[in-house]
Amino acid sequence: MPGTVLRIKGDPDARLTFIRPEVNSKRAGKVDWFQANTGQGLWRLDSVNTLREAGAEVTFRDLTRLQMNENALVVIYGQSTQATDKVKKSGAVELLKGELSVSLAELRGEPVGVRMPAATVAARSKDLLVGVDGQQMSRVSVYDGQAEVSAQGQNVQVPKDHGTRVEKGKMPEKPRLLPEAPAWAGGVRSVRLLLDDKGVDEELAWAPVKEAASYRVELARDERFNDRVHGETVQAGQESLRSVARALLPGRYFARVRAVDAAGLVGRASAVRQVEVMRVKTERGTVGPQGIRGAQRLDFTVEGAEALDFRLDGAPTTHPIRVESVGTHTLELLPRGVPDARPEKLTLTVVPPRVDVDVEPVAGAFRVKVLVLDERGKPLEGPFAALKLRGLHGTQVEEPLQRQADGSLLTRALPGMRHGERVASVEALWGDTPVQQVNALAPMEQAPVPVSVAAEPAPPVRDAGAEVALMPLLGAPSGGLVEAAPLPTAFLPQAWLFEVRTQPGLESEGLDMARGRTTLAVEGRVSERVALGTALAMRPGVLMRGGATGEVPGTALSASLSARVRLTDHPDFRLLLAFDGSFASSRFDEEARGLRLRPAVLAGLRRERWAFSTSQAYALRPGGAEATWDSAWQVWFLPLPMLSLGAGLDALVGATPRVPGPLGLAAGVGARLKLGGFELGTSVRRGFGPDGARVWGGWSGQLTLGWSGLGARLLQ
Repeated sequence: MPGTVLRIKGDPDARLTFIRPEVNSKRAGKVDWFQANTGQGLWRLDSVNTLREAGAEVTFRDLTRLQMNENALVVIYGQSTQATDKVKKSGAVELLKGELSVSLAELRGEPVGVRMPAATVAARSKDLLVGVDGQQMSRVSVYDGQAEVSAQGQNVQVPKDHGTRVEKGKMPEKPRLLPEAPAWAGGVRSVRLLLDDKGVDEELAWAPVKEAASYRVELARDERFNDRVHGETVQAGQESLRSVARALLPGRYFARVRAVDAAGLVGRASAVRQVEVMRVKTERGTVGPQGIRGAQRLDFTVEGAEALDFRLDGAPTTHPIRVESVGTHTLELLPRGVPDARPEKLTLTVVPPRVDVDVEPVAGAFRVKVLVLDERGKPLEGPFAALKLRGLHGTQVEEPLQRQADGSLLTRALPGMRHGERVASVEALWGDTPVQQVNALAPMEQAPVPVSVAAEPAPPVRDAGAEVALMPLLGAPSGGLVEAAPLPTAFLPQAWLFEVRTQPGLESEGLDMARGRTTLAVEGRVSERVALGTALAMRPGVLMRGGATGEVPGTALSASLSARVRLTDHPDFRLLLAFDGSFASSRFDEEARGLRLRPAVLAGLRRERWAFSTSQAYALRPGGAEATWDSAWQVWFLPLPMLSLGAGLDALVGATPRVPGPLGLAAGVGARLKLGGFELGTSVRRGFGPDGARVWGGWSGQLTLGWSGLGARLLQ
């Protein structure tokens, strides 16, 4: 239009290069504030105001940067050659309140100027922090180069790593040394895994600084700490110096902490700590607060894993992660190349899938059908390398399993004999973990079938019901030092067992009944883990004086009560505690009569056709200074489920140091045969050692007749 003069502004003196979340600005000479935008130009005498929990970054033409903290107010001065004021001429700012970080550009030829209510600063520093509090006290911290602080006509040079304060109307204080930079606890890099959408909490911990009155900790999404997501002031003197950043989402974060002294001067920042939050993506498995859990196997990846090293249960592993072994595992993630970094740990739990086993009698054998199901009960396709079937109690399971169209697996099982009955007992295992066991009784009219069509020899079978291998072998000493001793075996009976034992001595002239005995013993299971027993022993041929009648024959009696408690659940290994008390009548010799208490530790092992058992006991007489150590070792071989052959070694050693005791050993062999509920046994032994003849009676034998037909049979 005619008469209109158009004035065009040149390039701005500075620009807003970062805003969080909202920042106000005001043009020079204007009254109204408006919301600023990232990239907005700032000219001479424009103002910028950050509100609570806000921040901004101002970048000048020469790339000098001013970082404004919350509640800061600055006025921008563009460079002017006509200006006489040193601050205005330098093209810096006036800080009216709040805190400002100044980063001087590399190519800037003159110091940056900052005017504050109480002082002015001319800084040749690439890292400077200035602030004005509510009482208009000015504070200056110099981390690089130096700065000149002027107030009331007085100039003070503040060197590197020093700071000063200026109270309004007063001269600058003498520069003082700033607090040292704190050191992080747990290294300068950490990795965190995000398992849900709620984010993860990161604990930032550091070591104390001597001069600190408090600490400022910050966590940001950028290395210049503009986009801050967490900030906290922590008072010094606490036992644990830490700050927790809550609900961090996937991404890379940067943390720093500064110490603040009693004068409010802020020290140099710590080394930047990098925190990486990575998301876990699972293909198989369910993510929960405690880790990842799944059936059969786990498959998952970690975003950004290229810079990580992985350790599974302490051993290096590769990415993506696959875990198939049943059980609980620990996965450690470490930043590559940072040996002192704190590892992020993840708990991985693999459980066996649901396995359904069904057995059905077909043509003298059993058809075995197996289904492997997922969490929703749908059949899985496989293959299942960890799935195994094994037969128990003589059952033979044919291999391999044949896959069917409906997803099931089929095979055939040949029943075994157990207590005179044909039984199919099949156990499914996932790796080494039992998942299901099924027992089925074959119909009585079915005839036995061959082991295989090709007439191949049958593999060795294991009969868990053959407790004939678990009875005592050599019997109690015939010398009388131990009467009616408990059974030295770690395997509990399947039912109540009644036994009659006849144990004569064998001398060169024949039987020596005076050194023998007849014992009636009863033992049985009263619960899954506990067995109780009792025994009554009679020794004939003992003479006693009857006053006027002279010597007449008599019978010596002894009795005992015993108990055993099983401690372990392993199918092949047993560990038990045992205790028995026995009482021998006055017709016995002095060293045998009276009450004896005998605690013992029993252990046993079954391996296919072999069985091992040991008893370590300590026998003592209450009120007397006599004690003996009784040690028994037995090994059995089962050529047939109903027949067992064994050998044993027993020792009786004095265990009281001040009272000399016996030292007698015995070794022998024996056999036991089981026919239905009846058991027949025989053994022969020989005593040797310094007191072998006195304790064990030289050569002796034992005949046993037992019956276990009373009570419900319980499996080991």
